[in-house]
This record gives sequence, C-alpha cells and structure tokens, in this order.
Amino acid sequence: MVKMSSIPTVKLSNGLDMPALGLGSSAQFGGYGHEATVCALKDCGMRLIDTAARYYTEESIGKAIKDSGIPRKDLFVVTKLWFTNMGYESGKKALQASLKALGLEYVDLYLIHWPVCPDGTADPVKCRQETWKAMEESYEAGLCKAIGVSNYEISHYEELKAMKCKVMPQAAQLEFHVMQDPNREIIKYCRDNGIVMMAYSPYAAGKAFALPKVKELAEKYKRTAGQIMLRWIVQHGIVPIPKTAKVERAKENAQVFDFELSKEDMAVLDSIHKESSVKICEAPS
Repeated sequence: MVKMSSIPTVKLSNGLDMPALGLGSSAQFGGYGHEATVCALKDCGMRLIDTAARYYTEESIGKAIKDSGIPRKDLFVVTKLWFTNMGYESGKKALQASLKALGLEYVDLYLIHWPVCPDGTADPVKCRQETWKAMEESYEAGLCKAIGVSNYEISHYEELKAMKCKVMPQAAQLEFHVMQDPNREIIKYCRDNGIVMMAYSPYAAGKAFALPKVKELAEKYKRTAGQIMLRWIVQHGIVPIPKTAKVERAKENAQVFDFELSKEDMAVLDSIHKESSVKICEAPS
C-alpha cells in the first residue's frame, strides 16, 4: 500500500493544492476500471481523479468515490467541458450536468476540453471568450475550486488576455510524453504564466513502452517502463494523469516518488523525440 503522504502536491496560482499525480479515466482503449479506480483511491493514496463529459465515466467516477470511502474534502476531482457545449449558457448547463452525473456539489478543477467551437459558430474567438466568462462565474460561485483549459495553444491564451479576463487558467492539460519535445514553446508559455500543467497520454498511447532507452532505464533503476516515464514527467514539474483498468498498474503508477532520475538520464529521455516523435490526439471536428 502507498501512503497518501508519499504523493506530494503542487500549488495552483490561487493557492489551491493539487496532487502531483492523478488517475485518468477515459474509457477509450479500456482506460477505466471500477476496481482499479477504487484501489487507486483507497489503497494507493491517489487523490486526484480526472474525468470529462466526453469520457462518459462521470457517473462511474461518482460511484467509485462513494465505494472508496474517501471523504470528499480529501479528493481532487477534475472534469471537462466538451466542445459541443461551448458558449455562455450551454457552458454553465454542462457543468451542472457533470456535477449531477458525479453526484457532487462542486469539482476541484473544471477545464475547457478543446479550443474548438460547435459547427456553424460564426465567431469562434467570441465563443471561447464567452465560455471562459461562464467558467469564471462558476468559479466565483464555488461550483469549481479552480478553472483551466486543455489543448490550448498560445494564441488561445492570448484571446483570454485580450478580453481582460478576471482569472487566467490555473491549470492546463496537454499531451506530454517522451516522444514529444519537453521544451516546446507552449510548455515555456505555461511556466512563464504560472499555469500548472497536467500530462495526458503519458505513455504515448502505449507506443513509448517499446522504446529501447526507456527499457534500459527501467532495468537500470529496477522500475517498470511506466514508472520511468511518469517520473520523467514529474521531474519536469508536470502532473501526469495515467489511466488504467488494472489494479496492479494502478499500484505501480503511485510509486514514483521514492526514486529520482539523474540529470544525465533525464537528458537521455529528453532527446527521444528527436528520433521517435509522435502526436496521439487531434482536435475533434
């Protein structure tokens, strides 16, 4: 069993503490399992659980939370607004629907899933700005303890600055793994603007498990390949949110805070994208 105290926290710009490791729950490719989720919460010290309206797992997550017996105040629940509900009124309604599905009075972090607007939107920039206004008002009303975005590019953040938003995103999810450049511009931008990043697809949809350099380091540190990749993300100051439907993998994922990769080995992993590069997720349409 992994003690809760072994998973540290990172502080968002509003002072809210967020666990430095979470559990994803996308049902795609078998990424959700009730037993594994309860185990992660109850036995592995996991407190951050990530879901989304589009994952169709919000009700399942609500049940897992109840079955785990972990007090609500000790959890950090994240969900996301799907692009078909972008807009001021529809954005607010979507959050209410997610809260109902989860069986919660509030979420800890609410994100815009993609900077994409519904088909036929006349002014996408205005649509994103109005959606953000709805997010800010939901934040002020206490329906979410923090707000953020997912898959945003620099231009999308600049739109928020242009509208003189009250609150800049406090967290951002993005695809981040060893098969992508860890120093690309969007990473630097988020750091410079105090936006805490969260890494989805931390294993590049499983493609990174076969990388020789990852295997070599797993053998060197006597860890699994998955643990090596999660630790690399953690040492970059980014919060990984791996998904799994397997109990044993959930236990493995939680055990990445009792070892450290050397500077030299971090550099080895940092360079993988130069030879093996891949992008897993594309914007919905």
